[in-house]
Amino acid sequence: MKIKKVIAIILLILLSATVFVGCGSNEEQVAVQLTPVEVYNVKTGDVELNYNVFGSIKPLREVSIVPKMAGIVENVMKGMGDRVNKDDVLFTLDKTNLYQQLAQLDAQLHQQLMQAEAAMRQAEIQYYSAKEDYEKNEVLFMAQAISQQMLEAYKKAFELAELQYTNAQDNYYLLQNKTLLGIAEDNSRLTQDTKSIIETQREAIVQMINDSEVKSPISGIVTLRNIEAGEMVSQQIPAFIIVDIDRVEVETEVTERMINNIFIGQELVVSINALNGKEFKGVVDTLSPAVSGQRVGYPVKIIIDNPNHEIKPGMFAEISFIMDRKDRVLVIPMEAVLASNNESYVYVLVDDTVIKQTVEVGYRDKNNLEIIDGLKDGDLVVVKGQHFIVDGERVQPVGGVQ
Repeated sequence: MKIKKVIAIILLILLSATVFVGCGSNEEQVAVQLTPVEVYNVKTGDVELNYNVFGSIKPLREVSIVPKMAGIVENVMKGMGDRVNKDDVLFTLDKTNLYQQLAQLDAQLHQQLMQAEAAMRQAEIQYYSAKEDYEKNEVLFMAQAISQQMLEAYKKAFELAELQYTNAQDNYYLLQNKTLLGIAEDNSRLTQDTKSIIETQREAIVQMINDSEVKSPISGIVTLRNIEAGEMVSQQIPAFIIVDIDRVEVETEVTERMINNIFIGQELVVSINALNGKEFKGVVDTLSPAVSGQRVGYPVKIIIDNPNHEIKPGMFAEISFIMDRKDRVLVIPMEAVLASNNESYVYVLVDDTVIKQTVEVGYRDKNNLEIIDGLKDGDLVVVKGQHFIVDGERVQPVGGVQ
């Protein structure tokens, strides 16, 4: 207590008021120095019982960008920190070899199509020639001018020419993306769109050309660029990482005592220490009904709107869950209450003298304490300087009344 008095005297050099008392006819003056204090006017207010936990900020979505094929980087369009929109091209791969393969396949397809058409035309000529021979000899057979055996020979030649013509047509249609599947019950041809081997290969090359332009699947910000023009890239290492921080999430855990007081959609206060304690509104997005793995609590995920991108992934957040709330109760600043021997007390200012008053406290939030007993509305309690005074001491109020 002596040390406190010494400190108070030092403070009084700057803040205290000096009281002068006249003494006899010599007008001798004696200075009495009073401890300066700030006081607070006890009043009614609201107080919440909060349960605070901590967690790390994460982006709502984070995607690693890898190309669908290996290749040499031709151009890189985006860099670290750039804002990208969905389907923006991030980088392109060299397509020279792919275009060469495409040209070769087109040439092969064209050549095969010409050959198939020529074969079909030749088979068509042979078909109609064999058909004409068979029909003429059928008439001669009816006139008994030729034998059955000769007619059968013409018929077999006609059937063979018909089969060869049909196969030539099928091959030609195949190259034109059509194939014959067979004969229906009414003897009509069954057809279905299909692709030749070359056409299938061609489509694969076209798809690879399209895939050589690597696009962002989401809108967000580039947090990693791992490539440069001229480098070889593969599917093993991410070339880019894109994060969406228009909204961010924070994962935390709560105890079994709290889990039943939380519900999906619940709004709560999230403060970010790195932003000087700025508060944001969070919403409970997911809530696990069970403890899993090595966790000691129940996982909870909170979503926070972040339109200005103030909140960055990796920052730490303090989440305040409201367990209960009391309205219109006596409240005082938390720092006004002192404790000793399991007793809570404050100093009440009456005129210029402080009186030690035992109080019973209730709920406390970030700044205030509920006073259940010991004070009344309008009392003045010391909120600064209370550590340097004793019960019954005269003091000098220097402000702070609210």
